[in-house]
This record gives sequence, C-alpha cells and structure tokens, in this order.
Amino acid sequence: MPDKWPLANGNWSNAANWNGGTKPVAGDDVYADSRTLNVDENFTVATLRNTTRSGGTVGGSFVFNTSGVTGTVTSASPLVAGATNMVQITATTGTVTLSLGGDVSPRGVSSDILINHSGNCNLNITGGININSNATGSATFCISKSSAGTLTITGNVVGATSGGGSFSNTINSTNGGTVIIGNIIGPSGGFPTRTINQTTGTLTITGNVTGGVIGGTSQTIFFTGTSLSITGNVLGGSSGAAVAAIDSSAPINNITGNVTAGTVAAITSSSANIINVTGTVTASSTSPAITMTNANGQVYLNGNMVNNNGKMAIFAPIVWLDTTGTTSAAFFTSGGVARTLYSADTVPNQPAANNVRSGTIYGAGNSLVGTIVMPVAANVRNGVTYDNGTTGTALFTTSLFLTELSLSTTPVAVRMQNLCTPQILGELMEAFKK
Repeated sequence: MPDKWPLANGNWSNAANWNGGTKPVAGDDVYADSRTLNVDENFTVATLRNTTRSGGTVGGSFVFNTSGVTGTVTSASPLVAGATNMVQITATTGTVTLSLGGDVSPRGVSSDILINHSGNCNLNITGGININSNATGSATFCISKSSAGTLTITGNVVGATSGGGSFSNTINSTNGGTVIIGNIIGPSGGFPTRTINQTTGTLTITGNVTGGVIGGTSQTIFFTGTSLSITGNVLGGSSGAAVAAIDSSAPINNITGNVTAGTVAAITSSSANIINVTGTVTASSTSPAITMTNANGQVYLNGNMVNNNGKMAIFAPIVWLDTTGTTSAAFFTSGGVARTLYSADTVPNQPAANNVRSGTIYGAGNSLVGTIVMPVAANVRNGVTYDNGTTGTALFTTSLFLTELSLSTTPVAVRMQNLCTPQILGELMEAFKK
C-alpha cells in the first residue's frame, strides 16, 4: 500500500501539500509526519498514523475541524498511534463521522490519548469495532471527551485487556452525552481502571454490560452524570477482586434487562438516587445483584427477584415492587432448600377468578375474589344437577309459558328460546295454538 504524508501543516484538500502532488486515496497508509492536517473533506484510506515512516518524523495530528466530514479508514488496525492526540475532533457545530474498519486502542504509555473530542460538534464512530484501552500507562484514554456534543459509538467498548495503567479509561468523558450501540465489557488486567468514566451529561446504552475481573477501584461504568439508561442485561464482575459493573450516582438509572450478580454486585450506589429495573434481578452465592447503601436510595422493580444461598437479590433500604410485573421472589431455607414466594394472582395451579363463585375470597393473603355467578335452583330446570350437587327446581308448564308470553314485549321466538328447552318446545306450541 502506498505511503502518503503532508509536506507542511495545512488542509487535507490541498493536493499540492501531499508527497507526489496528489491526495491520499483508498488503500493508502497516511502518516501525519509530525505535521497538523486539517481534515476539511471526506476521505477513504487504509490507515491513519503518526508513527515514524521511513525517512519521516514521529508525531503530528489529524484534526477534524470541519462539520459534516466523514473519514473512512478501512484497515483492521485503522488508527496506528506513535504519539498522543493522533486524532483531534475540534469542529464546533454539526457532526463529524469516523468509519473504522477494525479495533482501536491507545499506545499504552502514560497520559496518552488516541482520539481527543474537544470541539462541541457531535462525533459518530461506526464500523462495528471494539474500542479498548489496552494500555499500560496511567491516565491513558482511547477517547477523551470534553465536548458538549454527543459521542455516539456503534460497536463494543472494552476495558483494559492486558497490563492496564492506573485509570487508563477506554472512554473518559467530562462533558456532554454519550450513546453506545454495542456491548460494554469490563477491564480484565492490570491496575485499577474503568471502561467508561463519565462525570456529566447522559449515558444511553443499547447492549449488555459485563463486569471486569480486576480489583481495586475498577468499574465497567463509573457514572456521575444526570441520567443512565441501559437496554440490555447487566452482569457483575467475575473474580474475587472485581468490583461492580456499574457504580452510578446519577439521580435516575433505568435498566431494561436482567441484572445478575457475579462474584460481586452488578450495580452499586451510595447516593440517594433511583434505580429502575424492568427484568429479573438475581443474586449470586456471594453477592446481591444490586447494592444500595444510601438510606434514601430507592430501587423500583418490575420483574422477579431470585435470592441465592441467603444473599438478597436487592440489598437496599427502600424497594418498590410493580403491582403486575413482580410476581415471585425466590428465597432459600437455612438448609439450602429453594422456596419461591408468589404474588396472590400467580400461585401455580390455583383457580382463576372466573372459576370461583362470585364473592368467595381465596388465594394467598385472601387477596382474590371469585367472579362466577351461579343461578339459584328455581332458575334451573327441574331435576338438572349443577353447582356441585344442587338440583334445579324450575317447572316449565303451559300456563307459565302463556303468562310469560302475554307479558313479553320482545319477539315471540326470543321469549320461547329463553323459557323452554327443545324437548318440550313442540308440546308448548301445541298448547299455544289451542
């Protein structure tokens, strides 16, 4: 693949500023070569690099300062960093798009940033990639976001997978909102770190969140913004030293999916916030799934609870249950025997209300009332057995038929259908003719 590099600082669109006098095209490896390139038009190339080319110089940046620009980088290793701030997003309005062909991560040295989103534009990163912080240096970020715009990622976001410097966050956001369409995976090696560290704004995730396997103060998500929303399942960390998948102090936290403890809790909070869960919350044998330590914190559950070996699925001062969505809670006896407690209307094998006599109170806690209405014997044909052995006493005679018919204001055929059975219809008609 041909190498391309700028001859001086300048605009990407200036062909004269590129070696060979032509702009990069698809398949090219593009080096910053210690220069600052202002990306002012769409492009498609194989890679962006600020490593040292043969005969070149390390460093430089690709600066997206123009709204509406899309940079397409097709290689499986699309961004190859040799110095910090290789890609800078500085446009002040509109949207900038990066379409990447593979995984991206910073170099792994202290205080290193791969993508710096500082302009107040929106940034869309697409391509179904893994964005990770496989970094050994402290304070290393794959994406650093100080922009008031929205960062939208389509792809998975992964914590440090080897080494890992102290707080080498995959995404470190101090402004604006973040939208992620993909799974969020916790750190799995090295020093305490976070996959997402966000201090302001909103965080919206469509995908599963999985806790990491390293200790200290590591979290998959550490969130102190205004609102957290997850459509997907949340699973706690899976090693003895792991911490919760989500540590959030946001006032509102909405989870639409199952919340399951690992070795440790899936969600923790020490703030007076609200955690809404629509799904099943399940403890592990070592930890609750949700731990709320603030006396005024509240958990709203629209789903079932599954405790485990004495561990409560929800450990919180205030727990509210949805009147229809929460139907059972699984507990254990001291001998380890599972016992499931059901809400009154969902006890297995109990009759439905329309199969129980009207006004009869039954069910757990005497909270259900039967609705079926049984006729009195005088309204059931004589000799017909009904209602568990009761026998009807109604006698349909010719005089009763004629009296009812003479008082009726409805069509004759309807009244006859209401008053008699097919077996005596002929006899009654003959009497009527006389």
